[in-house]
Amino acid sequence: MQLNFDQHDDATLEYAKQLPSFDNIYAAQAFYYEFRQEYIHLLMEIASEYQVILDYSKESLNSLETLYFSLFKNNSFFDLQVTIEEFETSMSIYVCDVLIKHHSDTSEWLVESYAYSDDKYVMGIRYGRYHLYFQNLFEQFYLMNKDGSKHELLRRYERMEKRCK
Repeated sequence: MQLNFDQHDDATLEYAKQLPSFDNIYAAQAFYYEFRQEYIHLLMEIASEYQVILDYSKESLNSLETLYFSLFKNNSFFDLQVTIEEFETSMSIYVCDVLIKHHSDTSEWLVESYAYSDDKYVMGIRYGRYHLYFQNLFEQFYLMNKDGSKHELLRRYERMEKRCK
């Protein structure tokens, strides 16, 4: 039997093509900081418009999930001129921000070079001994959960929180 690693190489190179290029780590850190701020600002504006309070508490994750499914069911993303992917990215950043706020001693945002390509960097979070690199933790969230009653955002947060210790 012969092992074929070409598919792995293709996937890593394709992923690298999607990443922004930077001259150095400092430029990447500045970019990803602004990226997170922009998405959090977008989320807070939408939440405010719908009178949803996002106060960085664990309980606010349930409110965020309810908002997401309300927007999805009413097809309101189009009205807000935001894509579902943008909202899901905002949710991802918010969940991680809540974790960092409550566990700042064991969690933090990361920006690191992408191992398979020069001048490419990825954003992620360190929590406890774990590292997670992402842009959207909840891609196509509406397919996994039909109505938000399972409190998946809170459950994901709590799994991450356990690993902070």
